[in-house]
Amino acid sequence: MPTTNNSGNALDSSGNVAVDFVWGNIPMQPNDERADGTPTATVVVNGPDNYGWTTKSTVQSARLDLTQDSHAIASSDYSGFPGFVANSAGSGIANIRVPNVLGQTTALALDALKDAGYVAANITTASSATNTAKSITRINVTATTAATVYATGADTAYPVGTKVAIAAGTGIPTALVGTWTVTGGTSGNIVISGSGWTVADTGTISPAASLTGKTGTIKTQSVAANASNVALGSSITITPWA
Repeated sequence: MPTTNNSGNALDSSGNVAVDFVWGNIPMQPNDERADGTPTATVVVNGPDNYGWTTKSTVQSARLDLTQDSHAIASSDYSGFPGFVANSAGSGIANIRVPNVLGQTTALALDALKDAGYVAANITTASSATNTAKSITRINVTATTAATVYATGADTAYPVGTKVAIAAGTGIPTALVGTWTVTGGTSGNIVISGSGWTVADTGTISPAASLTGKTGTIKTQSVAANASNVALGSSITITPWA
């Protein structure tokens, strides 16, 4: 089970956001635990003669409304919400701490951005980016968890954090066929992370057009990740790979 969700918040053993920030009598739940829309209550009554015993209400919570003082204070990292950091206090000014959505699917990226405080109307999903396969000329597996993939212009085409797909091709190690996360790169190569690989250098591969961005995952975001002073009502554009 992952230890964090797509918004970067820690998860408990049940997969829910770990909340130890007490707001009043009970912990306030972060946006990660909420859905789009307006809070609604559903009342179920099983039989008119037993109304008092069989009625139950289910309330669908909506995302925090940062125009409300208490929601804005909590979302401004007051005491490290949704966790608790002693002697820590946020500014009390509602703003957006922009998450890193590179490499995520479009659906998960939209969810993370809305959890962070963006409203759906201010999030634009651009037309999918052209995804022409690049020719791999060499692969150097430098560790069982890291490999350098050489392809002209790869470092500019595939930013750190994005996901790439390697297809089978002559000279390409079978273990590296799949989807990987870019962790670095320079001078026409990218570094990818994985596990269980065998350290080896392919030397020169007869150019094989086997490297692409992972279809449907985010290539770029118009506002840099981790920016923390983005005002409410701001816009952002995400661009997925075709």
